[in-house]
Amino acid sequence: MLELLDIRKRFGALVALDGVNVRFSPGRVHGLLGENGAGKSTLMNVAYGMLKPDGGQIRMNGTPVVLRSPREAIAKGIGMVHQHFMLAGAMSVLDNVLLGDWRATQFLNRRRAADELAALAERLGWTLDPLVPVERLSVGQQQRVEILKALWRDARLLILDEPTAVLTPPEVEQLFGAVERLRDEGRSVVFISHKLGEVKRICDDLTVLRRGRVVWEGAAEDVSPAELANHMIGRDVETVTRATFSRRGHATPIPDDTLEQARLRLDNVTAANLHDVSFQISPGEILGIAGVDGNGQQELAAVVVGLRPPTRGRVLWHGSDVTAMSLEQRRILGFAHIPNDRKREALVPTMSVTENVMLKEYRDPPMSRFGVISWPKAAAVAKHVVDQFDVRAQSLDVAVATLSGGNQQKVVLAREFAIQPRVIVAMNPVRGLDVAATNFVYEQLLARRAAGAAILLISSELDELLALCDRIGVLYAGRLTMTNFPATGREAIGRLMAGIDLPAESR
Repeated sequence: MLELLDIRKRFGALVALDGVNVRFSPGRVHGLLGENGAGKSTLMNVAYGMLKPDGGQIRMNGTPVVLRSPREAIAKGIGMVHQHFMLAGAMSVLDNVLLGDWRATQFLNRRRAADELAALAERLGWTLDPLVPVERLSVGQQQRVEILKALWRDARLLILDEPTAVLTPPEVEQLFGAVERLRDEGRSVVFISHKLGEVKRICDDLTVLRRGRVVWEGAAEDVSPAELANHMIGRDVETVTRATFSRRGHATPIPDDTLEQARLRLDNVTAANLHDVSFQISPGEILGIAGVDGNGQQELAAVVVGLRPPTRGRVLWHGSDVTAMSLEQRRILGFAHIPNDRKREALVPTMSVTENVMLKEYRDPPMSRFGVISWPKAAAVAKHVVDQFDVRAQSLDVAVATLSGGNQQKVVLAREFAIQPRVIVAMNPVRGLDVAATNFVYEQLLARRAAGAAILLISSELDELLALCDRIGVLYAGRLTMTNFPATGREAIGRLMAGIDLPAESR
């Protein structure tokens, strides 16, 4: 259906794609794997007409084609669902699907179009109201809108970029059911993911990229997850968990969750999208908050670190009320924050690595004296912390936007952990990261736990919480339900995340 032959792409001195060959066949799900910066997104942006290759050829059904824009790719039957959705929240599902479709003229029969869209959704096993505003939909439902938008334009090849990153386990199952139906219809699906178990389960064919080159390709059934990780990274990789971290000889403190010893405590906190949330975290403990994005997680993190004041309730640190304290005051106390979206909330993409590292401490010695920044000292401090975290950049003066996702996240960690934090609030800290970068982040969090930090880990990735946390609560519609983890298992927690089996007061 689509062939990318000897594709080459360079960005300045960086060779992003170095003679890549890959073929996508009808009626097959093709997994595209690789660590951050391997060239996956660049390759798919070439296939979708967003980037012009420096060399090579694109063929569709054996015929050479030139894709100068996404519009031309869509016209040839290629659709793409990006990891960060491209939807207009205030508009309805139907209007989002029709937006930019040249066939949607002023003579369009909207009722008929709505019926056809509902029928298309039903064919994939989904129930979706075409007239509801997108902003009222869950993240999983918004992803369905993106897929329907591509299929509405008759996409025969559908590219899914990290499609399960923000889904609950039940939503993942529903997505896989839809992908299998598309495959049965003879469509080709490209599945980009870092989750090796999911790739093995849903994909027929696999291609692994490393540093812009294809290093392995073949049938999914012919390779194990461990072998895939080896191909991606170039060495054997063991997933980091509390258990594996402890086996390496690291100290594993026994959490004391009594109220007297609690380092961080919330008492009946209410704010926008939060209702009477209470919990405590002891030194050397990781409390996990599970839930689908949009259920109050962002607001919870903001209240804890001081970005948003609660309308009711208290935030306490070692028994002292810090509710009225600012973000800066809490930073001085040892609060670190790893935000949900590193590009929008944690980093200034156009600023250098050095400038991003010093963002929170540029007023403090040795970076600054009497209000004047010492750039040589700032650079020295930045080099020290990025070396500790193995940030790979051409220099510390390059814009942080030029780094891979994994290295950008390491810059965030380097900055936040440089203060030797006593409280860490981390939200989806490994979203979009490859196996090696994920393990690095896990090791850093567990090392801070072993050093006695109290960690609030908010994640939509249930497997991540099961691997790292001492206790787990579920946030649904702004209300927190604590589980009896580890006695409460994966399936039961997944059902709570989906709003099933919740106690009456949490609905």
